Amino acid sequence: MRAVQIATLRAAVGGVVFALVAACAGWATAVPLPEQDSFYAQPAGLADLADGTVLASRVIETESFSQPLPADAWQVQYKTIDNHGAPRAYIATVLVPHREWIGDGPRPLLSYQVAEDGVGSKCAPSYALRGGIDGVPSGAYAETGMIRFALQQGWALVVPDYQGPDSDLFGADGYVHGVLDGIRAARAFAPAAVDPAAPIGMWGYSGGAQATAIAAQAHTTYAPELRLSGVVLGGVVADLEATMSGFSGGIAGGAVVVGLVGLDRSYPEADVAQYLNESGRRMLAASRADCVPDAALAYPFLDAAALEAWPGSITNNAELSTVVRKASLLFRPGEPAVPVLLHHAVADEFAPIGAARALAGKYCAAGIPVQLVENSVGEHGTEAMLGMPTALTYLADRFAAKPAASTC
Repeated sequence: MRAVQIATLRAAVGGVVFALVAACAGWATAVPLPEQDSFYAQPAGLADLADGTVLASRVIETESFSQPLPADAWQVQYKTIDNHGAPRAYIATVLVPHREWIGDGPRPLLSYQVAEDGVGSKCAPSYALRGGIDGVPSGAYAETGMIRFALQQGWALVVPDYQGPDSDLFGADGYVHGVLDGIRAARAFAPAAVDPAAPIGMWGYSGGAQATAIAAQAHTTYAPELRLSGVVLGGVVADLEATMSGFSGGIAGGAVVVGLVGLDRSYPEADVAQYLNESGRRMLAASRADCVPDAALAYPFLDAAALEAWPGSITNNAELSTVVRKASLLFRPGEPAVPVLLHHAVADEFAPIGAARALAGKYCAAGIPVQLVENSVGEHGTEAMLGMPTALTYLADRFAAKPAASTC
């Protein structure tokens, strides 16, 4: 097992290096943006359909860093409910490995939530998995390497565009529906041949872990029929305010602008722009289709206070805090009903370890077996790679119905 973990880690590091080289080379792509692709168009007559209903599908070729993924793949359009309570058509990518499943029982199904982390369609995983790059590669593009390693375990995957067609970043209710209805659609999609008895896992890192946990906390009320076996949360964004503070003033400070666009779009009643000065409003308008890397490059070392209409208007604001907490795990009701792994770098600068520890405590208090693995090496970016072998092993054990360890 140790040799497998080391090999996995080396390959992951190599994949990230390859991604950086590709980005620096400025590779182009002929993949149309989702808003230019008719497959993403919203059909009429959705209101009376069951959530998770498959509306359309197409066979696609998927890749990771310009190398084909070893799987049959489809884009599946399915009915769900967006963050504003409206019936919508979302997209998920369903992948079934070419390799035969040799484990006990039916082939597991893993719902993998990428850190979509953006407010434009180019940030969506369905676009990234077809090799889409429009400018700076998105977080979703970087995580196609993680998806490759999951496929190599022999698991089927569903990778939802859980922010929906409007890219509702931090739209928590939309996350719940997009993720859980994506699993429903994958199970109902006949070409994927997912066994009704297949164990189901959920996994995400950073913003993807946030979406995973938000959905897992609502699983028993929204989709209790889904047979979950385990949840993995890496570098989880448990307290969104703490994360936005972590970005502010740092090398990726521009990410705060994307976060504010997401809050403004997902919760228009908050009227985020009212708290911004003229410069802040210009940045907001210029970043309405950005992924986090775009804004981070455009506004490095940006301090959130520099955007404020008056001192404390966004950095110490009770009304905005109420909105931000709608997407913060520590302040949302519920907890997963299955074992949870949290792996986290102690020195994580974007998702402070204190919030992750508090989340573990919240789940433990509810009687959920939680394994909290803290890494004293590295930070937010490196933990995605360093923690991956632990995540894969944990999921394999849950799919095999082994007893879950707990650090509660």
